[in-house]
Amino acid sequence: MFKNIFFNIFLLFLYSSSIVTSQNNINQTQLDSLFSKFSINKPGMSYMVIKNGKIIENNNYGLVNLNKKQKSNNNTNYRLASVTKQFTALAILMLIEEKKLTFSTTLTDVYDDFPEYGKDITIQHLLSHTSGLLDYENLMNDNRIDPILDDEVLLLMKQQDSTKFHPGSNYDYSNSAYAILSQVVEKKSKKTYKEYIETEVFKPLKMDNSVVYTKDSKIKNRAFGYSMSKDSIAFSDQSMTSSVQGDGGIYTSINDYFKWDQALENNTLISSKLKSKAYKIQSKNPKSEWDYGYGWRIKFDGETKIISHSGHTKGFTNYVIKIPSQKLSIVLFSNRNNDDTVIEIGDLLIMKYKQKN
Repeated sequence: MFKNIFFNIFLLFLYSSSIVTSQNNINQTQLDSLFSKFSINKPGMSYMVIKNGKIIENNNYGLVNLNKKQKSNNNTNYRLASVTKQFTALAILMLIEEKKLTFSTTLTDVYDDFPEYGKDITIQHLLSHTSGLLDYENLMNDNRIDPILDDEVLLLMKQQDSTKFHPGSNYDYSNSAYAILSQVVEKKSKKTYKEYIETEVFKPLKMDNSVVYTKDSKIKNRAFGYSMSKDSIAFSDQSMTSSVQGDGGIYTSINDYFKWDQALENNTLISSKLKSKAYKIQSKNPKSEWDYGYGWRIKFDGETKIISHSGHTKGFTNYVIKIPSQKLSIVLFSNRNNDDTVIEIGDLLIMKYKQKN
């Protein structure tokens, strides 16, 4: 009898192992197929897998400058697009920790000349996409010839007299909110957003190659953006919204992002208490499985919390996905316009490396 029990347990173990092995093989086959899309003569991608503070997998594919045939590498600087929002959110949290702001500080508290509707919009609303601010992209002059800047976004908001909905009553992803947050950083720190991020974040973390973009920025190892179709590749590096810093203006590499990731893990720049708020659901998104914290999207796989953020802008698609409880981070940067292959790879890598519940 006991022999039969042990034999059945042994068979169950073999069966379970075969399922896991099969799943891993499927994941790797899918991954290999997706990676193959980034051939050496096309716009590229850099990625890194970080586990327990160590880089356990990384690679680079394709070109970052087609004219010069420059290959991607670990130090290639990609425009982060909306992955920038986690940096902007952290800058605000640093100022809160310094008691220069609170979550309940309103726009009229910060700006005496902000319209009356700003008295109902708090820092909490701006961070969590519940402010209801109008989209600056829809308010811009269609005939402008120079990219819009963060201070112009603030001016546009000051020219309005209402929001989409009462602040705090709904979720609506807002680039306007994060452009405004960059200006709040400037107002409260008495430094430009660029100066604040570069001196208070990049410098202490030794993110020596990372840059907050301005028109005259000297960006080392710069990746240039491209749009791809079945038959052609077009240079597409800038748009009229590419120079807004707070919602998408940082350039960094996977090597520098590793330093940022470890600063988050080790609570180097803010306390664990404030970081936990960034990683906590602050607003519910009824249209998605991903809710929002501060600069991070959040969902649960069973009891396992997964946080992420993608970044899409002209010429670039990026994706960062993390399981904080497992100290696991996947980082993917590419110089391809709206290429969801990057997202697919990230989701497969998190499946490959995540611990089972």
